Amino acid sequence: MVGRLEAHTEGPAGLADSQFGFRKRRSTVDAIQTVLSTARSAISGKRWHRGTKKYCAIITLDVKNAFNSARWDKILTALSQMEVPAYLQRMVSNYFRGRVLEFTTDDGAETYEVTAGVPQGSVLGPILWNVMYDRILRLELPRPAKIVGFADDIAITVVAKHLDLVEFYSNETIRLVRKVTETIIVGGHYITSAPCIQYLGVHIDARLRFEEHLRIVSDKANRVAGALLGLMPNIGGPRSSRRRLYANVVDSILLYGAPAWSEAAKKQSYTRRAASIHRRACLRMICGFCSISHEATYVLASIPPLTLLIDERSRLYSRRLESVGSEERAKTIEEWQAQWTRSRKGRVDTRLIPNITPWIERRHGEVDYHLTQLLTGHGCFRSYLCWSKNDTSDLCPVCPAAVEDVEHVAFRCPRFTEEREVLHRLFGGSLGA
Repeated sequence: MVGRLEAHTEGPAGLADSQFGFRKRRSTVDAIQTVLSTARSAISGKRWHRGTKKYCAIITLDVKNAFNSARWDKILTALSQMEVPAYLQRMVSNYFRGRVLEFTTDDGAETYEVTAGVPQGSVLGPILWNVMYDRILRLELPRPAKIVGFADDIAITVVAKHLDLVEFYSNETIRLVRKVTETIIVGGHYITSAPCIQYLGVHIDARLRFEEHLRIVSDKANRVAGALLGLMPNIGGPRSSRRRLYANVVDSILLYGAPAWSEAAKKQSYTRRAASIHRRACLRMICGFCSISHEATYVLASIPPLTLLIDERSRLYSRRLESVGSEERAKTIEEWQAQWTRSRKGRVDTRLIPNITPWIERRHGEVDYHLTQLLTGHGCFRSYLCWSKNDTSDLCPVCPAAVEDVEHVAFRCPRFTEEREVLHRLFGGSLGA
């Protein structure tokens, strides 16, 4: 039934092009980018001496309790206006009939007859909502105004050369929207301007710098990371493959809507805190100490640096109609490899893992607390303990003339001869520094 309805709602007489919610090949980023492109176009150039720069107001409206209050008669009327076949209209009408909500109270079981709303989580709910909401998106607005919708979230952009015109057209647009909906109440209230507004999860500031957005999502990711990292102690806890899931949760918060604000990531001061949180999640994934270099942390975790992930998301969005996921990831790894090769930090790591690709694509082995120490040299070695001022000497207690670093312990110190012999047998040869 959904497929048959979509054949008409996505046809010439179907949904407005400015509706981005619940539709194939459309996303929240598309809606955000549509709003931002209008704003960027308005504020580009210069203002005076025949300049093209204008003022742009972005008004966001959220319909309260939207899905539960959708009127069935409005949905059926909208289906008729879209010239949906009569048999489909009858099927939708029957779909609404006899709906009862059953719930339990202290007095026992109760029932309530449902007379409005589209069932959330249902297959038909989203498309029926779009059909009813389409009328708002097709309003004949003043020329400087545009309306963009994603589900029940509306953004109105008003562009004009002078502020008084922006105010006039904004009021006129809101008046028109009020005429066709019973759920938006604006009269008697002032709509105040704010230096930063939230639209579909992205915080848009007046100058489109997105510094405030990165600060807000960094705070959110930090809270989530704090809760998740308590589940991942360095010793014990889940394996690195499961720790990766926790790290991905943090990254999903930091990277949301990245194509819309990727330009802001080019300023290190904007992304410094977000990158720090990303690194902290990677450190917990490899059970490493905070003294491990940034470059080594990302390689051992097999997760690219945050700036490379942001750039990759932006490239994927620009080529979203193509199947280029593996191609763009290859570009990310190529740039990552170049950074790793240029790095002057973590030289032990670069000798053991000179090429990133085989390491991150391996299908065996888990990185844990002890392996991370061996690969980085940051651990229970006297050279590291002395460097971190947790020991007074960096010399080996068995070999007084030798510095006890990772190479000495792994390849030369007689204390670990038995362990090396086991590795010799496993590898079928001797270990060499």
